[in-house]
Amino acid sequence: MNIFTMIGLILRHLLRLACVRADNLLGRKKKKVAFIGLGKMGAGMAGRILRMGYDLSVWNRTAAKADPLVATGAKLASSAEAAAGDADIVITSLMDDASVLELVNGVLLKAMKPGAIHLCVTTISPKCGDELQHLHSQAGTRYVSGPVAGRPDAAAAGRLVTYLAGAPDAIKIVKPVCESYAIVAIEVSDRSSVANSMKLAVNYVAASVIEIIGETYAFAEKSGIDLSHVQQFFQMAFAHPALKLYAQKARKRDYVSGVGFTMSGGLKDVRLMLSAAEEAGMNFEIGKIIERKMLAALSSDLANADWSATCEVTRREAGLSSSGLS
Repeated sequence: MNIFTMIGLILRHLLRLACVRADNLLGRKKKKVAFIGLGKMGAGMAGRILRMGYDLSVWNRTAAKADPLVATGAKLASSAEAAAGDADIVITSLMDDASVLELVNGVLLKAMKPGAIHLCVTTISPKCGDELQHLHSQAGTRYVSGPVAGRPDAAAAGRLVTYLAGAPDAIKIVKPVCESYAIVAIEVSDRSSVANSMKLAVNYVAASVIEIIGETYAFAEKSGIDLSHVQQFFQMAFAHPALKLYAQKARKRDYVSGVGFTMSGGLKDVRLMLSAAEEAGMNFEIGKIIERKMLAALSSDLANADWSATCEVTRREAGLSSSGLS
């Protein structure tokens, strides 16, 4: 992304903010938004929605996670049902297929008002995306898949990328809300699963690059190359801030501070990638290597580390010392 494109996106974001504030001053009716699931990503996204002036209700199983949002104007719902029942748009940021389907079947299909929209920002399987679209259609509610790409710091700064798929009229309604936490919201299809496939494609690139970073550092270390030269190459070659961050984490072997994506979450996504690839008649070979290394990490002292700690598994398999890990 060049500087002129970046400036354009920032100006668009400021214009959106001005429009929302103008609506508030003029008393125009705003969409009521409910946000369910306040993990690292969800809390940052909900905070951005609140800053844009939306009428926001929040709910999380651990209620204390909502305290910072409530302190700045969000309403704490007494239950997921209460959050969803009064909302025009219900956003869910949960863990996986099972948790999303449990909430939809157990709560949302019964609680949401007719015509309300469920926007799911979780990374789920394409099959689950299509199932959710069908369930909501049968219930008289609407569904949009809106998985996001980025780390928690990007969520809090409103710099995520989101891919949207679903009925065009529903996307038109949710897109302004999405633009509060995303620097760009990309419409990809009217079929929900396509957005989920797109997110898995993005994550597959990220996971594969992390694997390459780890292998390159291990090769350099065994070959007597000063790792600062490799890191300098990565900083020049990788334009995206996230890739630079992963190269830096691998160089410093710092996988505990600033954990943005956990190893268990990474494994879930990698397995979704492998399953989606198999259904499409593809064989993600690097993905299988990453899966094996993630399983090794989860059975070791790296279980609570960032998913980029697969680079440390690579070092250990190369016979390099495990001392000095931070």
